[in-house]
Amino acid sequence: MQKTKIFLLPGFGENHTAYNALLPYLKDYDVWHVDYRVILEKVPLWNYSGMHVAKRIIEHYDIRPGDKLIGHSTGGYFSFLIREILHNEICMISGFSDRKKVVIKLPYKWITTPLLYLSGVVKTDYIRDYMTQKIKDEAMKQVTLDVMNQFKTFRNTDLFKLSLIVSFDESPISVLPNPLRIHAKNDRVVRTPDAPFVEVKGGHFPLVLDTENVIKAMSEFLRIED
Repeated sequence: MQKTKIFLLPGFGENHTAYNALLPYLKDYDVWHVDYRVILEKVPLWNYSGMHVAKRIIEHYDIRPGDKLIGHSTGGYFSFLIREILHNEICMISGFSDRKKVVIKLPYKWITTPLLYLSGVVKTDYIRDYMTQKIKDEAMKQVTLDVMNQFKTFRNTDLFKLSLIVSFDESPISVLPNPLRIHAKNDRVVRTPDAPFVEVKGGHFPLVLDTENVIKAMSEFLRIED
């Protein structure tokens, strides 16, 4: 019997390792990791339409209505947009369906955030240290450092295009049922959803820092039996 495909969409600047803790629970699925770099290189520099990128993801990975999607953070947003087209079953972890929920903390308010990404400044140790210096929880600080170090694997233009979407995209108002949303109230990157969600711990990275409760919240989505 052919396994159902499940697509894992990482967050802003993240790679496939964001889902390492989840992989042991996906043995019954045909797992596909979405890599934004192969998508974004074909997207015009000034095109900041999330729906445009979502359609490119669908085409590149041949995503179909029966496939499942799990998205973390910005990956949750792309999962939400893909669902608007294909009506897939999705799970959003620390995600958002309205980009206004994203908290921008970068310095230099006189320069727009996307230009900081285009310049490559956000890939420097200075910005990495600035963004993590006030994090007191060592586990949270380490996972944040790991993600920011992954920024260096992306082209500046890739991060710029993603930042344009996060900063300016016209988020759609969905008429579909509320998807599975998993979120921590102490998330300092994406504010809690207005729609119902399953509460976990671990700030913006519960999949790493509160894995057990995230998996429990996903039991029905993944068809995991106790």
